[in-house]
Amino acid sequence: MRKPVLFAGATILGLVLASTGATVATAAPGDTRTSITVDCAVGEGSNDNQVILPGETLTITLLNCIGATVNDDDATGNLYDAGATQLDTFPVTTSPYVFTSQGESDLEVYDDPGFTYDLDIDVEVATLAPTPTGVLNITNRLTLPPSASSFTIGLDLIDFDADTFSDDAFLDGNVDCRLEPGYHPYQTMQITISEDGDYAFRVINVTPVDEDIQWGEPYYPSQDFFLAVYTTFDPSNPNANVVGCNDDRPDDNIYVENGGEFYISDDQTPEFVATLAPGTYTLVLTTYRTTSPSEFAAGGFSPWSGVFGNTWTPQDMSGLFELWGPEGSIEVVVAAAPALADTGRDDQNAGVGVALGVLALLLGSVALIATARTRRRATS
Repeated sequence: MRKPVLFAGATILGLVLASTGATVATAAPGDTRTSITVDCAVGEGSNDNQVILPGETLTITLLNCIGATVNDDDATGNLYDAGATQLDTFPVTTSPYVFTSQGESDLEVYDDPGFTYDLDIDVEVATLAPTPTGVLNITNRLTLPPSASSFTIGLDLIDFDADTFSDDAFLDGNVDCRLEPGYHPYQTMQITISEDGDYAFRVINVTPVDEDIQWGEPYYPSQDFFLAVYTTFDPSNPNANVVGCNDDRPDDNIYVENGGEFYISDDQTPEFVATLAPGTYTLVLTTYRTTSPSEFAAGGFSPWSGVFGNTWTPQDMSGLFELWGPEGSIEVVVAAAPALADTGRDDQNAGVGVALGVLALLLGSVALIATARTRRRATS
């Protein structure tokens, strides 16, 4: 499932929207999960949501919105002004104007008539994620640096004449494993499985935080990660040896408690169950959206991607995922330590050097003994 996004002609990070002349919202430095600043002079991005945990209150500060009206379209009665008065609709008379949402709200900020920046702030409360079958064996974070390697899939599906994206490619023909045709940066990790059984793989958090979770953030490739498990991964043939994969989980805006921390993720993060036999497997973390190595390093998508025109500041992106299965049945394969650098000397010369070193030690010992004997004679 794909959420609405900006297409060619509209870009993130303060560039101008061709359709309205409004600049796109960017997250303020003080924005958090429970406090955001919304500037009517800036506008909003492609899909600006704000997700909170159950029991949390979101504080919203409006700037440059005098004369606008705030309305809770779902009329849930969750809005309160600074005096703790419940409100569903109210005019903005000061700047800044601070109010709170104590639960799910569908906020429209508009002007009558013709307010230039019709803002939509969807405040959603995350729900507890279902517990997978088995036991949590491993929690691990994989990181995609800007210099990550890439593989390609479905290049024959790309319609270079299309204004937007072409049909999706399906990894190994699996309809739950959609990828935009093109280039995909990836990172891998090897695991060993010691028991037959069903194993659950799920991403519970991505960095940096994206616009589907927090107001004002750009659209990042990590927002739409893709996860696959292989018996053996060959980047030149990504359709071979796949045993499980997924693009989008069915549940939206869920949270997971892991190690005392709470993590929120959306329906664009992957989750699946695979039946595995004992052996070694490779996990591959990549992106649904297509971006070539040069584009990924520069912070952009491929021209035929459905989000072409969106940009971001190049940076490490990561996915925190959990591996569930029979207790004690999963281990991470730790990579071997790198070999010492070659000094350029061959074994024969090295052997000669060792022999000369030993000879020098022996000669030095003889000299010390002779000196000691001479000193004893002189003092007797």
